[in-house]
Amino acid sequence: MELLTYPKSEYLLEASLESLHQESQEWLNEIEFWADEMAFFFTLLHKKEVRETFPSEELADLEKELIRIHGDRLDTIKSSVQRHERILAAVLKTTSLQEEESYRTTHRQLLMEIYALQLLVRNFKKTVFSFAKNYESN
Repeated sequence: MELLTYPKSEYLLEASLESLHQESQEWLNEIEFWADEMAFFFTLLHKKEVRETFPSEELADLEKELIRIHGDRLDTIKSSVQRHERILAAVLKTTSLQEEESYRTTHRQLLMEIYALQLLVRNFKKTVFSFAKNYESN
């Protein structure tokens, strides 16, 4: 299976370091928003009415996925982006093309991870919405 690239990822390899910094800041904001969403879903899944209405096995599966997204993926990518930002500060103080190229390569890798995480969060939300819709009419 061939990995699809996003046009934006190719452009960003040529973008200014300031543009890459701005994108990293946007990622951190999006990650914070996703964390807030996951906290909302956690609260929702633990409401008494939900626990009494929905099948416990399906609810447990949703909870496991929520924990995996929030506890593993979000925290990991947030730490990676924050570390990436610290590296940028060091790159801006130097004129090393090798360090800048390494930073750009890492940035592209993080971009792909953000896309993958965005898809994971979106699919989780679709699952929760579908789950609620299926049992709402009961």
